[in-house]
Amino acid sequence: MSDDLHEQEDRLRAAIEAYHASALAYAAVKLGLPDRMGTRHWTAEELAAELSLSPPHLFRFLRGLVTIGICAESPERSFTLTSLGRSLAAGSPSRLGEKVMIVVEQYWRPWADLVSTLQTGAPAFEHVFGTDVWAWRNENFRGGDIFAAYLAGETFAGAGPIVEALDLSGAGSVADIGGGHGGLLAAILQAHPDKHGILFDLPETLIGARKFLTSHGVFDRVTLVGGDFLAEIPIEADLYMLKSVLQHWDDVAARAILEGCRDGMKARARLAIVERLLPEGAADDASAVMLDLHMMVISGGRVRTLQEFETLLKHAGLRVSKTTRTLSGFVIIEVVPVS
Repeated sequence: MSDDLHEQEDRLRAAIEAYHASALAYAAVKLGLPDRMGTRHWTAEELAAELSLSPPHLFRFLRGLVTIGICAESPERSFTLTSLGRSLAAGSPSRLGEKVMIVVEQYWRPWADLVSTLQTGAPAFEHVFGTDVWAWRNENFRGGDIFAAYLAGETFAGAGPIVEALDLSGAGSVADIGGGHGGLLAAILQAHPDKHGILFDLPETLIGARKFLTSHGVFDRVTLVGGDFLAEIPIEADLYMLKSVLQHWDDVAARAILEGCRDGMKARARLAIVERLLPEGAADDASAVMLDLHMMVISGGRVRTLQEFETLLKHAGLRVSKTTRTLSGFVIIEVVPVS
């Protein structure tokens, strides 16, 4: 066996076994360990009494956390959180605690059932949970709220290159369609104090948006509008935005969303679609290919090529006027109605 093949096999083996680390981190967050442990040292017996757990099993679990860097073990067999472990605590800028909750509770089982998607063409999420991902998150409010909060935080943290590349000339009002808690909109309004924002999403999603926008000091310049973008988008704005929205939907639903935007667009209004584009070859952008598979498994959507976007837009009465690739890998597709 060549050294190169041996290294490839080792990497694949490590990837296959990565569920160990995910499960350990998830259990730690589920038990509230990153928040409960703080900065003190704990014996397994002390922590087990605090959390009503089995001391010998908790001891073995804590040693598992040591192996992935979440805890450190002293010679006296007490345990303390590491800096990495504290990154799993509630409110951490990394949002890793929310990430592991979403991955394990919402994504693991559908991905393990990937074969059902290949057999039926339907999202494995629906096969596993008996409903689509949007209905599940609506019915399981905690899961839906964790997802929306995590997405808003991640979007806000990574919005810099998008905000820098976005053309806001002539746009006094910016409407974030399907914008969740308003991560991108908050970043835009912080960078442009003269702009007014409109956030359009489901009414239950906007409950969390109020808190998020207030915490970032822009709520007083945002109008919240509740609704279903698959039915109607009753918004008038100078610039409409769809950030990582269309990738969640098949072509029929994506076209309905685009038509809803087009119907509200007045003279000189524009639409900015912010998405990752599917590469010609899988090796050209592995992350986009994996995102495409994730959409296939979870929501039934897809990551599209620019040509596929152009076809979709044409059927919705829209056309591409400009494309801009950002430093973060997202592409801004600027769209106007077909005259």
